Amino acid sequence: MSWHGRPFAFRVRVDVEHVEAQKYIGDYRLTRVAVTNLLDMLAEMDVHLTFAVLGITAEMFPNLIADIVDAGHEVYGHGMFHREAFAGRSLADQRHELRRMRDSIHGACGVEVDGLACPHHGSADENTLRAAVELDITFVESRFRAAGSPSPQWRDVEGGDARVVVPGADARGASDYTDRRPDWADAHEEAFSPEGAREKWLANVDWAEKHGRMASLVIHPWMLVINAGEIQVVKDVIRHAKGRGAWFATIAGLIDMAGPG
Repeated sequence: MSWHGRPFAFRVRVDVEHVEAQKYIGDYRLTRVAVTNLLDMLAEMDVHLTFAVLGITAEMFPNLIADIVDAGHEVYGHGMFHREAFAGRSLADQRHELRRMRDSIHGACGVEVDGLACPHHGSADENTLRAAVELDITFVESRFRAAGSPSPQWRDVEGGDARVVVPGADARGASDYTDRRPDWADAHEEAFSPEGAREKWLANVDWAEKHGRMASLVIHPWMLVINAGEIQVVKDVIRHAKGRGAWFATIAGLIDMAGPG
């Protein structure tokens, strides 16, 4: 299959969430420093990525979010506070959070977000999908996937005729990590290993190229500061994917691949 004219896709999602920096390393200000440094690196590499932004971070650092957009990157939502997972909450509660998230990001950078990256390992339910539809959010990245499909597909929302676009399940993904989040993983996270991360992340890119699929990588700017060697690994993996001819996937591009709704 073709990924906007390229043989495979690589999607790097940057989670911009200053509250996590405060929680795990005690300094929310590192978010601004880390994102600014990352933007400089990406400009040198001539690569554009997708940034999943917390609404409260957009309110705290509006100029930073505007800088991301001005640099040519894509911005979409990551929830408002990164507190409770979406799954299990009422429709009204989820709708309220997504509305505030949407308005906060728009207030910071003028972008009407068309996608949602659900926090807490993608925890979501039918109310999440319905709230997204009601707020004109088309793409929902969560544990809902299009089974057997390498590409994004439209998914019916239960209880009506509404639909959202969800990612294809036939893909590979990874995330950076740190042992400073003892309450985060199902099993205790290990300390970041540049060698281990490089091997796994490059293997995912190579798998995507071999099979014409999409590989994804989630990175956290605050981890780029505390994980020795991670920024170089990220740079190497992006350079490798670019050199192999990957399409750097965007939410807008994935929605387009799903076709008319």
